[in-house]
Amino acid sequence: MAHTARVFLFLAAAGVGLFSGSGCGLDGGPRPRWGFTPKQYHGDPNDLGTHSYGYGRQEGYGILYTLQGGNIDLDHLRGTADLTRYTYVKAYTAIVKGKSSFRVGPAFELTTNVVRLEYPEGWDQRPAAEKEKIAHEAALIIAPAVAYHSSVWHEMLTWQGLHFALIEPEHESAFSWEDLYSNALGAHLAIKAIQKGAIPVQDYNQAMTELIQQTLTELGVVSRQRSLEILESVRGTWFTSNKLLRRHMEVGFETGQIIPCLIPGQTDQPPVCLPWPNLDGLDKYGIKVVYTIQSSYLEAGALKRRADIQGKVEPFKHYPLIMEKIKQEAVEKYHYLLQ
Repeated sequence: MAHTARVFLFLAAAGVGLFSGSGCGLDGGPRPRWGFTPKQYHGDPNDLGTHSYGYGRQEGYGILYTLQGGNIDLDHLRGTADLTRYTYVKAYTAIVKGKSSFRVGPAFELTTNVVRLEYPEGWDQRPAAEKEKIAHEAALIIAPAVAYHSSVWHEMLTWQGLHFALIEPEHESAFSWEDLYSNALGAHLAIKAIQKGAIPVQDYNQAMTELIQQTLTELGVVSRQRSLEILESVRGTWFTSNKLLRRHMEVGFETGQIIPCLIPGQTDQPPVCLPWPNLDGLDKYGIKVVYTIQSSYLEAGALKRRADIQGKVEPFKHYPLIMEKIKQEAVEKYHYLLQ
């Protein structure tokens, strides 16, 4: 996506965001990012810039290729990372204060993640230090799960025909083969930053800048020129000039991990898989969570009808039902290759 297109899309989204209260960006939340597909702009691993939760810094963007993580979309990575940090702050604050729920949403999107909380008996009487410790540990579980599954919902809506970027044709970017892994990696790195104590925005930006560089190196990132050469090796099988033929739709509930799409013949090293972000582990703190997601888009209703879902969408309950229908359509109607 050219720089002028990115500016146009920001202005258009900002216009929507000003009239919606469901997204972040104007209330201390992360700013929007748009992303690419592998057949679009490829970035330079030597020009990653400085991560920026807000505005005003120069970030590197585009698609990279790593030998053990496949293609990485820097915008998807950064965007999900920032939503993870934002959700962590919301979750931590809500739990410490004993609130019954909190809400977060992607920047300038009409989507809201709602997390309802139930506490163990006597929660209000527990010492402040104990509640803060539990809130921290619980938020570390809740944040990546919500941020990642919010990103999956975005892909589902795009598949259904919602044109977030205004210029992309239907299905062109939905479940592109790098999306899920890039999103999961962003959530994973944000949690690593938070665990290091990098929660204030300035500290978080610095930690993410270092973690992104370090992780890409560990995954075997290649030069921009080499990335383009590797992509050309699957022209006609994974993509054409008009469309992506390969999609990644293994969300994680199937295997408990996110497996990257590696382009064949580039390495003899195994893929570096990521753990599927979920809510396992909250029970030991006595905290119960009901997580739902909702959108003010017609496509959201269409997704629910696909899987005969009544009421609100619960990602851990309903995503497998929706994805089953999407995968079936991907193969039978569009003849895509799936991972």
